[in-house]
Amino acid sequence: MRTAGETGEVAGGSRLLGSDAGAGFYIGLDGGGTRSRALVGDGEGRELGAADGGPGLIDPAAPGEAAGVVAAVAREVARQARVQLPVRALWAGLAGAGNERGRAAVEEELRGAGVARRVVVGSDVEAAHTDAFRDGPGVLMVAGTGSVVRAVDPRGEVVTVGGWGALLGDEGGGYGIGLDGIRAVLRSEDGREPPTDLTDALLSETGAAGARELADWAVGASKGEIAALSVAVARVSKTGDVVAARVIHRALYAVRELLEAVLERTGGWEGRPPVAFVGGLIRVGGVVREVVAEVAGEVGYEVRLEEVVPERGALRRAVGLGG
Repeated sequence: MRTAGETGEVAGGSRLLGSDAGAGFYIGLDGGGTRSRALVGDGEGRELGAADGGPGLIDPAAPGEAAGVVAAVAREVARQARVQLPVRALWAGLAGAGNERGRAAVEEELRGAGVARRVVVGSDVEAAHTDAFRDGPGVLMVAGTGSVVRAVDPRGEVVTVGGWGALLGDEGGGYGIGLDGIRAVLRSEDGREPPTDLTDALLSETGAAGARELADWAVGASKGEIAALSVAVARVSKTGDVVAARVIHRALYAVRELLEAVLERTGGWEGRPPVAFVGGLIRVGGVVREVVAEVAGEVGYEVRLEEVVPERGALRRAVGLGG
């Protein structure tokens, strides 16, 4: 049984402010291309506070930016929960953590930031998988700014399909849909596509006065800003607009390819493999969640519609670091 000093609390619930006050607390953080979110909790995984911050994407050329975001959000969540830093452990799941040099650089900077006694940086997909399946087998489909599918099969084999980034992959993600929507508008302006309601929709979303201004806007826009246009593209596609429907169809075909590749590369399943969804496009209430679920079912998956909360998985991993 832990004492008040070990939990950082005294009888009545007030948290201690001494140097060991954070010893019984943990921070889990999920960071993607659009935003980051942290949870602070105790050794039983009870959530005590949450905070949001900027994009948690590791840029290999400037890993300090991601480290700065993580440190800032960790300090904010600790402040809101009145938990003294450093906490016992921080586990941060960040987009771009597949780049080992960038991941190690972020980890090193965070160790010197004074937010936690122990720091581990993993991927945002790992965090989401932990929340969806704990330590068990399952398939996680991610479609937010980017896209990736991660599977852990019953044999313990880990398979990742997609997730190659905005330049080389991420088909079916919000950035890809948004960019394809812009291209469709420009093709329509040229006469290479029929007239489309996408034009008015994307001009309205970006504040551009015409196709040329839309092209100029896209050159300077962030990945998150372009990904946000996917909502408008999906909305217009549901009105029967042929051009917008083609954009969404191409995205869904890419999703099908990802899911089919995972089935081909994994084994040991008893029955249909379970698949869970996370990311802005396919989370609960996401604009293409229902149709992606239909595609997954057609491919051969058991679709699980429970909400996946990546930062909750990150917190569980942080508690696991505490020993």
